[in-house]
Amino acid sequence: MALSRHHHAAMRPLSVKEISAQASQFDFTPHVALQKWIRAAKMLLTEAAICEQDGNLQMAYLYLVRHAELVLDKFPLHPDYRDPLYKHELQEAKRHVRHNFERLDTWRPRLIEQYERFESSMERRRVENRRVEQEREASRSSTQSSSRRPSMFEDDFYDDQGQSLDAGDDSALAVDLAHREIRRRDATRQSTRQAGISPATVASRRRGTVELDTDRGGYVDARLDRRQDSRDSGVQEAGRHLQDDSRQGRANLIPARRSAPSRTYDYPAVPAREETMDWRMPSLQPSSGRRTLDGPPPARPAKDQHDAFTPALPPKQFESYSRSGTATPSPPPPPTSDALRYTFKPSAYTEAGDPLRTVMLPPELRREFMNLADPNTQRNLETCGILCGTLISNALFINHLIIPDQKSTSDTCDTTEEGDTALFDYCDSRDLLVCGWIHTHPTQSCFLSSRDLHTSSGYQIMLPEAISIVCAPRHNPDFGIFRLTAPPGLPAVLNCHQQGLFHPHAETDLYTDALRPGHVAEGPGLRFEVIDLRKS
Repeated sequence: MALSRHHHAAMRPLSVKEISAQASQFDFTPHVALQKWIRAAKMLLTEAAICEQDGNLQMAYLYLVRHAELVLDKFPLHPDYRDPLYKHELQEAKRHVRHNFERLDTWRPRLIEQYERFESSMERRRVENRRVEQEREASRSSTQSSSRRPSMFEDDFYDDQGQSLDAGDDSALAVDLAHREIRRRDATRQSTRQAGISPATVASRRRGTVELDTDRGGYVDARLDRRQDSRDSGVQEAGRHLQDDSRQGRANLIPARRSAPSRTYDYPAVPAREETMDWRMPSLQPSSGRRTLDGPPPARPAKDQHDAFTPALPPKQFESYSRSGTATPSPPPPPTSDALRYTFKPSAYTEAGDPLRTVMLPPELRREFMNLADPNTQRNLETCGILCGTLISNALFINHLIIPDQKSTSDTCDTTEEGDTALFDYCDSRDLLVCGWIHTHPTQSCFLSSRDLHTSSGYQIMLPEAISIVCAPRHNPDFGIFRLTAPPGLPAVLNCHQQGLFHPHAETDLYTDALRPGHVAEGPGLRFEVIDLRKS
């Protein structure tokens, strides 16, 4: 199971023990660079923060426990775990775990109460079903007796759950909901700035890591003493690992895994598009009915042969500009979130049967990216950008295109080390999820090369819904939106040790089209920001 996962706001409440058991069920591959796993751990904290904002404490709890499992149980299994290069980041990750214990303690009683309410409603439903069956048996000849009264779904618990929708079929509603929620979050962020609290401090508080100087060993001991009767064995064991590095202790932490569902989902082949896009248009002017998110321009991912991953963002003055028009800004939204009223269903499934959340993509984003890439395209040089967004009501909305500092050739494009750092710093400070990457093939057709496959695998480690967009302006089709199959594509690429710049893979069907009927839907009018972090 992937680190990040689909979660349904109206899914049945789980016991704390069940949540902790599910948190332990994810795949870890030591062959993947430790730096990628460290970034994946940070993404778990971001998803937990977003789930908490949406009121989904069950998934926030799961992500924090999973983060503890990854940091304390899996990281020590990596061959580079004791490399001094990662010492600081690993220490920081452990501090995240330690300080998140308090939040888990705070949430646990609420989750227990929610689960007990659910169990009570289920018991009422069983009683009601038995009564209806008895009535049906007593008056089998009457057609009216066959209609059963709603029971469980009129319970107060279910009245509180959001309406379930399909983000692709209800794209106008999805886009409007995203705009409202993003404005609400921006207003909250603005209020913290006015209070003199930096975005970095807010992000740290959400992750439970502000008090970095608290005593360490004693803190864990005291918390574990108070948790002797807790149902959350996963967190107890995680805390114990801060002091116990024994391999046996780690083995005992991991529960038996459940077999994955057999359901599969087949994507169609990439179709030839009837019309190619006019990439070289002047900067897009929105139509009267379309609005795009005002903000800095986005960045681009690295195409390292094995460890190409998304870049991070260092402190600097960013060149930012809006790509979505000049709509008059709306007044600050109310503090309550409309996102709580809706939840978007999974739109597709991996080849292993795991659900994929819908990814909403602004249709104008490709053209904006190609306008930025045009100088390189004219010189037959590749350009890449990073797709970033946020999670709203169980759907991912891409609202940032980040262009990191990068080095390009006619066949490759790699982010620089500084560009990588700057990208992730930027995303961390704004609670952005890295949703994939976009890059050009100035002379080649629309496909994922072996280098592209390794780059894409890094993004899908962090987020199973992560996508790879290829723009080939001189060919038809002139673009494609892909994801690695899971399996066989993702595990095959992650376990590939070939060192050549371009190399063949023995496996077939390594990637597939992700556009509908896949998990990616275009959201006309979805606003986005472009962040250009290139130094030249």
